[in-house]
Amino acid sequence: MPRSTYAHRCCFWCLSRFDVVEALSRKNKDRRQGGSPVTATSTSGAQIDQANQGAPSPSQTGTSVNVHGTQQRSRPTSGLDHVLNAVTHEQSNETLDDNGLVDFYRHGIHSQTWSLFDKPSDARMCYIGTSLSNLSHLVSVEKCGNGSALHYPTPQIRRIVSWKPGADLPGLQVRSDLTHDLTLFPAQDVRDALVDAFFTDINPGFPVIDESEFRAAYSDKESPPPLLLYQAVLLGGARVCQHPKVVESRSFVKAVLYHRAKTLWDIRFENDRVTLVQAALIFSWHVETADNVSMGSYYWISVACGIAYGLGMHRNLTQSSSTVMPQPARHLFRRLWWTLFQSAVATALEHGRPLLIQMKETDQPPLSEADLVESNGYVNRNIHLEYCVHNSTLCEIIADIINMHSPGSLQENSLAERAAMDCRLAAWLIALPSTRDFYMLQLRLHYNTALLHLHRTTIQMATTPDSAYSTKLCGTATDSIVSIFGSMIQAQAIRKCYITSLTAVIAAAIHATREMHLAIQHHITLLALQSQSQLEALFPIMRELAQPWPTVKAILKLFQHILERSKTAMMAQSVNNVSNLDTLLTPDMECPPMDWDLIFSALHSDDSLEHTEQDWSNVASWIRN
Repeated sequence: MPRSTYAHRCCFWCLSRFDVVEALSRKNKDRRQGGSPVTATSTSGAQIDQANQGAPSPSQTGTSVNVHGTQQRSRPTSGLDHVLNAVTHEQSNETLDDNGLVDFYRHGIHSQTWSLFDKPSDARMCYIGTSLSNLSHLVSVEKCGNGSALHYPTPQIRRIVSWKPGADLPGLQVRSDLTHDLTLFPAQDVRDALVDAFFTDINPGFPVIDESEFRAAYSDKESPPPLLLYQAVLLGGARVCQHPKVVESRSFVKAVLYHRAKTLWDIRFENDRVTLVQAALIFSWHVETADNVSMGSYYWISVACGIAYGLGMHRNLTQSSSTVMPQPARHLFRRLWWTLFQSAVATALEHGRPLLIQMKETDQPPLSEADLVESNGYVNRNIHLEYCVHNSTLCEIIADIINMHSPGSLQENSLAERAAMDCRLAAWLIALPSTRDFYMLQLRLHYNTALLHLHRTTIQMATTPDSAYSTKLCGTATDSIVSIFGSMIQAQAIRKCYITSLTAVIAAAIHATREMHLAIQHHITLLALQSQSQLEALFPIMRELAQPWPTVKAILKLFQHILERSKTAMMAQSVNNVSNLDTLLTPDMECPPMDWDLIFSALHSDDSLEHTEQDWSNVASWIRN
């Protein structure tokens, strides 16, 4: 247990029950009298700090920040104060928890308006689940089996929090300085550039935010966007922003912004579950460390999936539904769901893990132009609908390819099944527009990645009559991937690529490496050199991808190491006419062994650790002082 956490818990348990009860009583009495509560020390429970005994030292005082950003001097605090604040916080939540279900049963089930529980905030939404769930059955009994609504308004079950976290928040009591850090932002010009970059380069193909609503709140200092979402948007924008100050120290900027957004997530400050889904999806763009199990894209997508399922985002909420959810919220749900599905397929393919979403579990119809209507009542023309629809369709095919290769699949990975997948991929490609903008290039990148994953397993079965056909398909897919990335680099658009770019470049490099080794093994030097050239063509691409995706540095090291070993083998073969590749790659051949520590070390540039925090990255809160 961390020392600070241990000390905080000890502070609580060292206080007697009498101390806590007495202090709570005094605190409530002072509130009724309109005065500020006095502070009880944790040593005797009877000593009281008097405000007129002299000004406290700076270490004894603290400041609180109200919703408008103005600082107010607070009284001295003690360990008992933190306990009282935590107890009050929990009591407030427990009261809401105790009454929420009753209020929902009495008022929410028969509600005809979404804003029934609009006091003092917007209602939370409740997804009642399938007909098998207890809550769904309860609603059915209450409504005598009538009604097909999947969502109902419910009262808040968490206390209403200010836009800015206060020092009394339980998660911040050990680090009260975080209350200041979490609401620091870059300078205005950098901040504007980050927001614009997000909505220009990320949101069009990854439409997780209502742009009109966010921009309206962003320009309104009295009602800014949710703090977690705001910091997440800045983080996403930092990946692609071309502002000189961001370009100069991009890794540092991303690290600072991620720290702030992630801390807000960790202290569970945000109550809006839709905002949590949006933030988790944006977090999937960020690489913090080489750990892709307890963090990383698959982790964040799994978190987003869990919350989205709980909200019923996977269910169809058309006009025929009797739900009272506002239309803009339905549109946002559908955009979020299909973005989440595409991301879930992409991360499952990248990491070779189970699909987080199965199509049989959802009845959401495909995206349409109507789903691009935002809260202002207008269609957001910045969203690339054609890309989103085509990519969703392709992801359905890729999901079936993943299921074909799942360990527990009852299906046999037969040639007939692969042929059926080929037909579906061909039909998808024929329907694809012939334009060459970034989003169409990315779709073709995804298509060729799917081809490689589908057919490279056939190549491994050398006795299969279609192995030569699959080898040729994989070869052309690899060439296409190199060409597509070349076009992206030329257009300076590679920074927009999602994690699917990593999957594509690794798959292409693996195929080139395999063909090179096979050619060496069969003494076909010219083919080996051809595959070597194909692999080397991927190295500049990896260097470009390493800027937005630092883990590509390790991938580049790996394949450079493999290439050097293969070159040594080819040289030895040409001199000694040795026929066995296994012999060529033995330690006796003076070939450098695989240095896995070197290959997978330093996934992030050390330069990011040498930067000192710049003034422009920590401008004081822009809320009116």
